[in-house]
Amino acid sequence: MITIEHANINYLTKQEIEQIHQLMVQAYAATETEIWGNNYVRMELDAFIDLLKNSCIQLARLHGEIVGSIATTQIDKESYGFGLLNVHASKSGKGIGKMLIEASESFALKKGAKYMKIEILRPSNLEAPQKVMLAKWYASLGYKFVKSMRFEDLKVSQAEKALKLIAPAHFDCYIKSLRP
Repeated sequence: MITIEHANINYLTKQEIEQIHQLMVQAYAATETEIWGNNYVRMELDAFIDLLKNSCIQLARLHGEIVGSIATTQIDKESYGFGLLNVHASKSGKGIGKMLIEASESFALKKGAKYMKIEILRPSNLEAPQKVMLAKWYASLGYKFVKSMRFEDLKVSQAEKALKLIAPAHFDCYIKSLRP
C-alpha cells in the first residue's frame, strides 16, 4: 500500500532524514549526468533539512518504507512550485510520482494557490531521453509548456552554480491551473 504524508521533521529519525535525502541525490545523479557530470549532488543535506523544517516535503511510503519525496514551495501570491521529485528506481512505474505530484498540488490548493509551476533543466545541445519522457509525462498531467530560459536568467541568485554545468542547459518552464 502506497501512502503519502507531509514530512514532519519532529517525527523523522536521523536515519530517515538521511535516507530521504539520499533517495533524492541518487535520483538526480542518475538523471542529470549529461548536465552536471558524475557524482552530482542536487542539494546538500543541510539545505534539505531546511526544507523539512519549513514543512515543504511530502513523502511516499510503500508498505511503510520511504520510497520517494517531493518539495512544494510558494513562488508568488498565486503560484506554488514543486521540485526535487524522486522515487526509488526499483519502485518506478507504480504511480508513486503521480501521487506525490497530486499531493503537492493539493497542498498548494489548500494554501490558496491558483497555479502550479515546474521547471525541467535539460541540455541545450542534445536530446536527453529522460528529459523528453518527463516533458511528455508532465503534459499528460496537465502541465503546459510556457517558455525556455537559460539557467543564469531564471536562477539569477544561483548564477554561480551555472558555472558548474558541463554542457549548455536551459530550463523548460511549465504551468498548470489548479482551479477550473
